[in-house]
Amino acid sequence: MDIKIKYQKSLKIYVARISDGSRYGRQIYGKTPEIVKEKLQGFWLMPTKQNRDSITIGEVLSGFILHMEKRTLGKVDGQKRIRLQSYENYKSYDKALVALTVLSKPLGDYKIQQIDKNFLNEILNALEQKYNTHSAKHKHELFSYFKSAMLWLHKQDRELYPLVDLKEIVVKLTKKESFVPKRLDAQLVLRTVDQVCKEKYAIYVYLCANGLRASEANGLKPSDFDWTKNTVHIQRTVDKSRNVIAIETGYECGTKTPSSNRKVPLGSELANRIRKFIMLHPNLEWMFQADRKYDGRPIKQQNLAKGGLHKALKHLKEKGQNVEWKGAMHGLRHYYGSLLLAEAAKLGRNPTWVQKRLGHSNLQTTLGIYSH
Repeated sequence: MDIKIKYQKSLKIYVARISDGSRYGRQIYGKTPEIVKEKLQGFWLMPTKQNRDSITIGEVLSGFILHMEKRTLGKVDGQKRIRLQSYENYKSYDKALVALTVLSKPLGDYKIQQIDKNFLNEILNALEQKYNTHSAKHKHELFSYFKSAMLWLHKQDRELYPLVDLKEIVVKLTKKESFVPKRLDAQLVLRTVDQVCKEKYAIYVYLCANGLRASEANGLKPSDFDWTKNTVHIQRTVDKSRNVIAIETGYECGTKTPSSNRKVPLGSELANRIRKFIMLHPNLEWMFQADRKYDGRPIKQQNLAKGGLHKALKHLKEKGQNVEWKGAMHGLRHYYGSLLLAEAAKLGRNPTWVQKRLGHSNLQTTLGIYSH
């Protein structure tokens, strides 16, 4: 917000006035200008008929990011709680959009009333010019965040801010083909993992090669395994910052989607291997926790990949046995999904059998992405 902070000598205090449609507006006090600025950052006023023409895009974005921050703590206006990692992404989008130059002027300085179809196209042009070396997905996420902020304002008062042009304009995404390792490469990597990696890291790799997402494998506890049926219950995830996403931590759903909460068959060989590991470490709270300086949370996914898959790939490279590999763990999930679809075809099973094993919310994802 572009608001002046003045010093009142009589009170020995700093004051900022926010226009709220009333005669004098609302005043924010603080002993220092920094305190006033901090209060202003956490302040959002619902627009009125009197001040609607003066509300800027920057002010709405500030209000929206405050709304998203509240949603990291719990439900707000019936909307589900969001993950901290998502909020960190939104903060970076917010910062990039406010500073984005549109027609030689920062986007945040424009008034809401100036938003129409032509202006939205100018925003898209500005995104294309500034982020021409970035992926289409990045530009899509920035523009989607902008639209979400404006639609949030629209929902608060549809009469004041109709914003009818927002839904029509989108950043088109070209579908990128996902990486899946060749069968011989994947088998070689898994054999190498057994040879060079510690058991904890090897098990993590094999769980990902059994269809689990990296975040799902990272969130497992010994109590999630059923040794009579040789299955594992996926019911929570851990993000890249080691935040545990689970019903116990206040989330409606601990997995990516409700259908991702599932029981996955492990096969007797992998199940026996995991069971043996747990018996050798009876005090484990998490399957993958630090041996020293344990702080109550699992190890970072980055470290698990480093001690497992990446260590095996590095070993193969040093031996001159280069394999084609992109990314980290997710290629193993695609490898598993592809083999499972082929197996389903041989056995005459319905593709929904594969969909349930992978935890997809719809069959189109399974057939469209995993049928390599």
